[in-house]
Amino acid sequence: MVETHSRTDTILRTILDRVRESNSFLVTGGPILLLEVLFFLAPVAIMFYIATTGMESLAVTLDFTLSNYTAVYTRAANRVAFINTTLIALVTTTTAVVVAYPFAYYIARFGGKYKNVLLVLVMIPFWTNYIVRVYGWQIILGTEGVLNGLLVSLGLISEPIGWLLNTKFSIWLGLTYLWLPFMILPLYTSLEKLDESLIEAAYDLGASRREVFKRIVLPLSIPGLVGGIIFVFIFSMGAYIVPAMIGGGELFVGTRIAYAFGIGSDWPLGAALGSVLMLIVGGVLWSLMGYTDIEEMF
Repeated sequence: MVETHSRTDTILRTILDRVRESNSFLVTGGPILLLEVLFFLAPVAIMFYIATTGMESLAVTLDFTLSNYTAVYTRAANRVAFINTTLIALVTTTTAVVVAYPFAYYIARFGGKYKNVLLVLVMIPFWTNYIVRVYGWQIILGTEGVLNGLLVSLGLISEPIGWLLNTKFSIWLGLTYLWLPFMILPLYTSLEKLDESLIEAAYDLGASRREVFKRIVLPLSIPGLVGGIIFVFIFSMGAYIVPAMIGGGELFVGTRIAYAFGIGSDWPLGAALGSVLMLIVGGVLWSLMGYTDIEEMF
């Protein structure tokens, strides 16, 4: 009898504790969950819903259909857009890693009293609207732009180079320039946390610079590296301004979505393109998060 009462009391206390925890969570996390539902889940649900509808006379019809999703893969322009976007995003991410890693490593290990100054220099581009910065690349890369003018005046070329602007090259260059700080900063955060004693111990044991980098520096910088890759790849996949301004009509998912919702007057197709793009990016994000903890990125 006594055991029965004690077990009942224990169960009741457990239930009451969980109720208190739930009430506490609703008070502290409730507003955040509400904002998440209103400004993320609801728009995403609307996007997926529109992707399953039709459109007639500039009005969305309520007829359920999956033809918009099949059009994402069956129409040549959409397939090419996804291929171009994915390849350029991969090349941009790779380039950002190659350029940012030495820069972040130098700031973290040899920046000394100038670390803050160097970090400010990295963040200075954020002080200007990035549309203005992309427009600046038009002035630099154009056939009558600064770069071609300089090369002609130096006698290195006889006529302006046409492929510098309005090509895949200009999209890659513009995206790399825009998102490079998002690779440098997470890398710097991880590299700045490195324990110098580990590196010194490795050198004392006869390790070469290559071995120290391979066995100590690179593994310990993985969280920042993964964070930078996530930022650059996702931003590049969803880019619109760069391919629209300096892409010269190259097919890109962002410009295809803008066309569908604009001149193309095909909202369901635009929503389907956005849905597929989001699923691809979400899959990449999910796979990369398995290599690190988000709290270790910053």
